[in-house]
Amino acid sequence: MPEFQTFPIPKARHYIDGRFQDAVSGETFDVIDPTTEEVIGQAARGGESDAHSAVAAAKRAFARGEWSRAKPSFRKEVLYRVADLIEERSDEIAYLQGIEMGEPVLDSEGKVAFYVARSAQNFRFFADEQMQAGDHAFNHEDRLMTYTMTDPVGVYALITPWNGPFMLSTWKMAPCLAYGNSAVHKSSELSPLSIQVLCEIFEQAGLPDGVYNSLMGYGAEVGPPLVSHSEVAGISFTGSPATARDISARVSTSLKRTSFELGGKSATIIFDDADLDRAVTEASLAIYLTTGQSCVAGSRILVHESIYDEFLTRFEAEAKNWIVGNPLDPKTTLGPVVSKGQYDRVMNYIDIARSEGRVLFGGGRPDNLEKGYFIEPTAIVDAPNSARICQEEVFGPVAVILPFKDDAHALEIANDTPYGLAGYIWTESLERAHNCALRLETGMIWINSGFVRDLRQPFGGVKDSGQGREGGQFSREFYTETRFASFPIAPRRDD
Repeated sequence: MPEFQTFPIPKARHYIDGRFQDAVSGETFDVIDPTTEEVIGQAARGGESDAHSAVAAAKRAFARGEWSRAKPSFRKEVLYRVADLIEERSDEIAYLQGIEMGEPVLDSEGKVAFYVARSAQNFRFFADEQMQAGDHAFNHEDRLMTYTMTDPVGVYALITPWNGPFMLSTWKMAPCLAYGNSAVHKSSELSPLSIQVLCEIFEQAGLPDGVYNSLMGYGAEVGPPLVSHSEVAGISFTGSPATARDISARVSTSLKRTSFELGGKSATIIFDDADLDRAVTEASLAIYLTTGQSCVAGSRILVHESIYDEFLTRFEAEAKNWIVGNPLDPKTTLGPVVSKGQYDRVMNYIDIARSEGRVLFGGGRPDNLEKGYFIEPTAIVDAPNSARICQEEVFGPVAVILPFKDDAHALEIANDTPYGLAGYIWTESLERAHNCALRLETGMIWINSGFVRDLRQPFGGVKDSGQGREGGQFSREFYTETRFASFPIAPRRDD
């Protein structure tokens, strides 16, 4: 196996008030490498006391005003340094993500995984955006002038998942911090290592102590006291609908701000006039990139019946191009799923699918990989859209492919799901594309394009895929408070 540079494996500890700390209880839990199935480290097992300590530190930092009342230019300077340091340590971040959750260290072009580069971009974008988010003034009837004031809100709880753990964490914390708030970040217990680098970067960049705080531990143990804390003003959560409902119930009487980005069972719709070469390639990327462990994965592929058989043949051939293996091997394009629990879950769905339809290809462990949580790229056919494999989020490298008769039938299938996060439309007809987009019940739609994230876009879903939007002005609204003051002015003319 070609070598990718290795780095020391840190102990995953809390980062509270500018210091790395063990859990108050002294307890830890094991960090498992999904490639080797071996213990590679320890992480602090946080609880209620740790959560309260982190919130208290964040609240004190907010009240001091070193960050919350700082000049936007100062916040931009610090966040730009954060971005620079992320790029400087990109190999280390990619390595730690590779051993903690199986993310390949390089992309198909031989560059460090784009998720790491995107993390730096997140900070630069919102550092600039908060500079442009100026206040406004307007005149009412030549008698009353009003000006607005945009202020940070307070302490936010940011709860992030294990897939793309570094980038998805920066996706939330970049706007949260850019607008002057303080944060308590709960990362997943399955991917705690790379976040240690981020804590060091914040310290080196000059972020004041207590503005960013990181909690390690199991979500069921440290999550409830964090989201329920009276000093937490808002919660941004990415994860399952079940956990979002639990959070909603816990904060229902407190009027906290909430933003939920949840699961998906997104449809890639391929019409008979599509550029099939591009559609096949992008449909493969949409489900197999990140081993299918993406909320926006195009896990249902809907194909017009006139090109259905040709698509199956070409899609299977495209799937064979994915190189399954050790994520530290630069040649690998598809690593393991994150954990034994996730491996069992995905394999169970494949077993269910065998009774609901037919496995077109894949469906097992690659022959040359006896250890690790590896699953072949898999496709299921001949299953009705009512089947569990078509309705439930698998979160693995498993596509289900369904034929459709016409535009109305395609939309009927696509919308027949409890989810509504993303959608992908492939057609050469702009009229058809826009008509389909109008009727597709999903928060985000890409036409003749794979997933491309522009941070100005309103990211979020409908139905069980979430509530609220983040990105650009939508993040500004979530992470800021807007007030106004009015005063009389002399009229410009006599009445």
